[in-house]
Amino acid sequence: MKKTKFYGLMTLAAGLLLVSSCDDDILIESPSNFLTPDALLVDVKGAETYLIGAYDAVQPIVSSGGSGKDGWAIHWGTVAADEVVFPPWAGNRKFIYQHQLTPSNGVVRSIWENLYVALNRINSTIDRIDAMTEDEIDSESKNKFIAEAKFLRSMVLFSLVSSYENIPLLTNETTDLESVEVSQSTPAETYNFIVQDLQEAAAVLPQEQGGGRATQGAAKALLGKIYLQMSGFPLNQTDKLARAETVLKEVMDSGVYDLLPNYRQVFDLDNEQSVEMVYAIGMDGPARSEGGLLSTFYGPNGNVNNGGGWGTCFINHSFEASFDREDVRLFNNVAKHNANDFTPEEGFSDPETHTVPMNNWRGWKWHAQKPNSYPNDTPFDNPYIRYADVLLMYAEALNGQGKLTQADLDLTVNRLRARARMTADAVPDMVVGSQEDNATELLEERRKELCFEGWRRNDLIRFGVYREAISGITQGGPNAGDPGPEFQDFEIRWPIPQSELDINPNLVQNPGY
Repeated sequence: MKKTKFYGLMTLAAGLLLVSSCDDDILIESPSNFLTPDALLVDVKGAETYLIGAYDAVQPIVSSGGSGKDGWAIHWGTVAADEVVFPPWAGNRKFIYQHQLTPSNGVVRSIWENLYVALNRINSTIDRIDAMTEDEIDSESKNKFIAEAKFLRSMVLFSLVSSYENIPLLTNETTDLESVEVSQSTPAETYNFIVQDLQEAAAVLPQEQGGGRATQGAAKALLGKIYLQMSGFPLNQTDKLARAETVLKEVMDSGVYDLLPNYRQVFDLDNEQSVEMVYAIGMDGPARSEGGLLSTFYGPNGNVNNGGGWGTCFINHSFEASFDREDVRLFNNVAKHNANDFTPEEGFSDPETHTVPMNNWRGWKWHAQKPNSYPNDTPFDNPYIRYADVLLMYAEALNGQGKLTQADLDLTVNRLRARARMTADAVPDMVVGSQEDNATELLEERRKELCFEGWRRNDLIRFGVYREAISGITQGGPNAGDPGPEFQDFEIRWPIPQSELDINPNLVQNPGY
């Protein structure tokens, strides 16, 4: 499927835009012109170019990372959860994993900074395109571009409020240093603003699989995810469960999305923008500095050029043990082979290649070809919301209201289990039980289906079992130390970076730090 790629189109700095010539599908030419926003925003083409700059800003930071930036999905969503463990040589990630963070942690600071850089770029896009006249842009294009930018703004704000909770809610472009001394908003205020943005975006965006552009389905699916998060900690607004049910059912009934028949194919380069991808962040590599980290941060033992990974995280033993032995997701997501000795196909399909000791098992979902030249610039698009996630969220919304039925499970969870089943008796169907038992099983299903996609920590927090989950990690081997003994309740959120407190006297540090 054709997809839109954003290859370093623009850099917003010091009031100038660095603009390259552009094509709707591939934007790879070297920067050639310096234009002020006023010079660029004179017609529809200029407005779309400005918008693509907002996509470009979001790409490496909300995702699992790229372009030399620390990705939020890895560092918040996965590092300090219960899918992987980290060795002593994992740098700042080790301190996140072990819950030994200080306000001076470099990753916590860089993610805050880059999220706010992206937010300012998006706010600039919304403000400046909205100010364009009828002579410069038609109303249909203006409204669509602004709706796309509001979707992007929701992604960034969701990352910020999930991680830091008490954040400055900046809703307009910051153009000078006089505007940086702002106060924090409550999580409720930020979430309510995100809801408004997504509702407005969904009313305008097209109903289609967007190939990397925001769509109505993407906005509604993210809105459903927001409502679910609002139903748990720290807001505990359980009335949002019914709203999540409604909007997620609209995505399901749209006819735009579906599951691919083969789980492994979902993460193949040929299916990056398939019907299962409600929204995926476009990446491209190697040698374009627009790639990501998916197949190298998570990858087998062995040389990276042979399809191996970096070796800075290893599989949590209890996670591996939770799979049915004939669940295709076990074979696809846990690497037990050495990439130097075997091809990805052999590592996936032949258990005789599984010769690596269990302490060195690695995460493995995006299977890099052998040989490759990916190292820090992998071409795999970054899934943000898959249709599988929509099905699981819908079941969660129903269960939270005490109205989940067996028919609902057959429509959602059991479709995923049928796809995962390698033999007729494997991966038994989920049977409806008590509300508590259903919640436990739904959460576990999310880990098996969506591992390494960046949502695990939010899931654990929302379900109210974060401490329990990380306290269950007891593992030897290349493990920097189990995180449970270090965890204190205030560490459910990240600290406000000390560098921000130093320059903005209106900010207040999160309790405990």
